[in-house]
Parts: sequence; structure tokens; C-alpha cells
Amino acid sequence: MPFEAHPSPKKTENGEKLFYVKPQSGLVRTLGEFEMWFHDKYSLRQGDMARVFDAMLDGAPEWFAMGYRLETPIGTFSPKLKLKRQVTNPDDIHLDDVELDGIEFQPSKSFVKNLKYAIGSDGFRYVCKPQSSRLLDNQQHLEKALQKCMKEHGYATVASFAFHSGLTDHSARKQLDKWCYGDSPKLQMSRFGRIHIYTEI
Repeated sequence: MPFEAHPSPKKTENGEKLFYVKPQSGLVRTLGEFEMWFHDKYSLRQGDMARVFDAMLDGAPEWFAMGYRLETPIGTFSPKLKLKRQVTNPDDIHLDDVELDGIEFQPSKSFVKNLKYAIGSDGFRYVCKPQSSRLLDNQQHLEKALQKCMKEHGYATVASFAFHSGLTDHSARKQLDKWCYGDSPKLQMSRFGRIHIYTEI
């Protein structure tokens, strides 16, 4: 599994920066790609996974609203609540003090075990990414990254361009937006749901 190292706000007693690690950014797969992989490996029908997620998206919130947790083979989903203000006595909590703070996911032991097995002997691989400022100054590198996106999909997204260019998502979006403006723009942006799609003019 490729990973990156980033400085954290915490420091040692000597004032040195501490680092944390996370999986490499920009590695994203869509549900459509996920379905194609399941179809090839497990002979599932195209659309089966999408129908399951659509049903869960519509039905699970009704159970969560009644306070239930949802236990699945991959883990447990549960609603997360928080108070809008600081309270020192539970008797002082009013109904309008409580609000939804998202949905928590606790992976099952078997799901984590299977992930460790999938990582297997390949283990972890450190990816040292150049600073975004240096990459943004290399127009030839950026052009090649854009063409890779166009060759693969016929368009670019922030995630795909970030992956091929090595930029952060923020810098990738900034560069793609820059190509949409100016005296001779080369890209135009459109929305597909929450995703920004960049196509060549």
C-alpha cells in the first residue's frame, strides 16, 4: 500500500516536528469501476452493487432516525450526535440542543483481517511527493498528466488529475480551473452531481 508522510501540529519535547502517515492521495475508484471488478471476479450482474447502495441510501436513514445501528459484514454504521452548547448537567439538555454530527463506521474484525491479508507480502511503500509549487512550475509535466486523463476517460476530474500529476486535490483543482479561463482557455468545466468534469475545448 503506497503511503505519504506529512508533518503534524504536534512536536517532540525538543521542538522537532512529528510526522503522521496516510494512504497516498489521489487514488480513487468509482462505484462503476468497483462494479466492473466485481463482475469480472465474482460474476455479479452489472448494477447489483449500485442497487444495494441506492437501497441503503434510502432505507438506512429511516432506521438511524429511530436510533438503531446497522450491523453489516463489513462493519457497523451508527448515527453520531452532538450538543450545540456546553452542558454540565444532563437535566439541562433541551431537545433543540441536540443535532446530528454525521454517521460513524466501525469496521468488522473480518473486514480488517481481509485488508491485512490483501496487503500481504507487498507491505507498505513510501511515496515521496514533490512540493506542489515545483510541480505547478513544470508545465510540460502538467500537460502530460492532463493528456493521460483525457486518454483514459476523455475528460479530467480533480482526483484523476491529482493522481497523474502528483498534486494535492486543492492544487489540482486550482490548475484545472486556471485552464478554463484566460485569453485562450483549453478546458471547460461542467458538473456531474458533485463531481467537476473538465473537457477539452
